[in-house]
Amino acid sequence: MKSLSALYDWLGADHPATGGSRRMEPPNYHLRNLPGEEIHLYVKNIDNSKLIRVVDKKDWATSVSVTGAALACSLIVSAMVGPSCYGMLASRRMKYLREERSRLQSQLLELKVQEARRLNPQNVEEWAGTQFVPPTAEQVLYAPPSKEAVASLGVTAKEDR
Repeated sequence: MKSLSALYDWLGADHPATGGSRRMEPPNYHLRNLPGEEIHLYVKNIDNSKLIRVVDKKDWATSVSVTGAALACSLIVSAMVGPSCYGMLASRRMKYLREERSRLQSQLLELKVQEARRLNPQNVEEWAGTQFVPPTAEQVLYAPPSKEAVASLGVTAKEDR
């Protein structure tokens, strides 16, 4: 199948399997001549190097005014849409901060529960392990109160005067 016409011939009625005779020459797919097809055109080169461009000031003023109007309209639309867009962004940020606050509060509660479990006197032996042994009564030393102490056990109010 080297060409589209061969494919058409193979798929078409001229296929030998369908009983048709196979054509040895390809069909003529050329179009007929169009009317006036034999007319030839002559192209002349034109030299425009001596022409001077005339500037239309009215056209320039019109284009500047249209550009200015488009810029002003875009600024007005931006000024009108800006606050609502900022409000949407701020509400999204507030929602995010509320979610983060609730997450941090739950995390704080979990940490408080863990701290309470660890500071429970019943669990002292668990986290102390074998390194720390409670002191015996003979090993505990009580320091006497300093002379500048506000209250002492052996002094009464009458003796203090």
